[in-house]
Amino acid sequence: MPVVAPSPSIAVPPSRPAGLPPWRLWLMAVRPFSLTASAIPVLLGTVLALPSHSFLPLPFLVALVGGVLLQIGTNLVNSYYDYRNGLDTPQNKGHIQPFLVLGWLPARSALMGGYVAFALAALGGFYLIAIRGWIIALLGVIGILGGYWYTAGPVNYKYRGLGVPLVFVLMGVLMTLGGYVVQTGRLSGSVLLASLPVACLVAAILHGNDLRDANDDRASGVVSLTTWLGHRGAVALYDFLVAGAYATTLLNIVLGTLPAWTVVVAVTLPGAFHLIRRVHAGGELVIPVEPLTARLHLQFGLLLTAGTLVGVLLG
Repeated sequence: MPVVAPSPSIAVPPSRPAGLPPWRLWLMAVRPFSLTASAIPVLLGTVLALPSHSFLPLPFLVALVGGVLLQIGTNLVNSYYDYRNGLDTPQNKGHIQPFLVLGWLPARSALMGGYVAFALAALGGFYLIAIRGWIIALLGVIGILGGYWYTAGPVNYKYRGLGVPLVFVLMGVLMTLGGYVVQTGRLSGSVLLASLPVACLVAAILHGNDLRDANDDRASGVVSLTTWLGHRGAVALYDFLVAGAYATTLLNIVLGTLPAWTVVVAVTLPGAFHLIRRVHAGGELVIPVEPLTARLHLQFGLLLTAGTLVGVLLG
C-alpha cells in the first residue's frame, strides 16, 4: 500500500537527551499508559472463572504477564514499522513519545525489543499449554500473529482499516476468554458476552489514536476507519464504542451473565461524557484522547471486575 518514505533530508539528534537513562527510554517506548488494556481483560476473565471454583495463582500470573508482554511486543513492532514506513516523522505533532524519530533509540533496537517481548510471552505460553492444552495454544498463536501483523507485512492490518475491529476481538474478547480458559480449561459463550464492555473501550483507545493521527494518515495514504468514515462518521464511531461499553454492561446484567453489582461502572460516566465532548470539539482537544480513553478503560475495567467479584462472593 502507498506510504511516504522518511525524508533523508531530515536531521535528527543522534543520541537521547543528557540525563535520560536507558531504562526510562525503554519505559517510554513500551507506552506504559496503554498496558492496562491487556491486563484488565485477563483479570476480568479470571474473576469470571471463580463461580467454577477455579483460581490457580501461578497460571493467572503467567497469563497476566504474558498478555502484557504481547502488548509490549505489539507496541514496539508498531513503532518500528510506523517509523520505517514514514508515518512517524518530526513533523507529526501527534506523537506521545517520539523516541525513534528523534533518534533517542535505534529503530532496529525497538524491533528487537518487540521480538524479545513476543518470545517471553511464548515461553509463558508453553507452560499454560502444558496445563490447558490446545485452546491456549490456539489463543496464543492468534495473539502473537495478531500483535506482529498489526503493522508488519504482509498483513499490516492497521494500515488497511482493520485495526479497531481486530483490536476489539484480539485484546477485548480473546484476552478475556484467555483469562477464563487458563483457570477452567474451557471456552464459554457467557464469558464472550461479558467481555464486550471492555472490548468496546479497548477499541475506543485505538480509535482515539486514529482520530488524533487522521491528517497524517491521509497524507501518507494509510487507511483507517477514521479516514474511511470521514470526520463525522469517525466521531460517531467513538461515541458508539464508548456508549457501547455501558450498554453491553446493562445487557449482560439483564441476561444474567454479569451480576447487578457491575452497574457500579456508571461512576465513570462523567469521564466518558468528557471524552465524547473532546472528540466532538476536535482540534488539539483530540490529541490526549488516546491516553484519556486508556484511563477510562482502566477505571471502568476495575469497577466492572470489582462488581463481578462482589457478585461472586455474595453468591
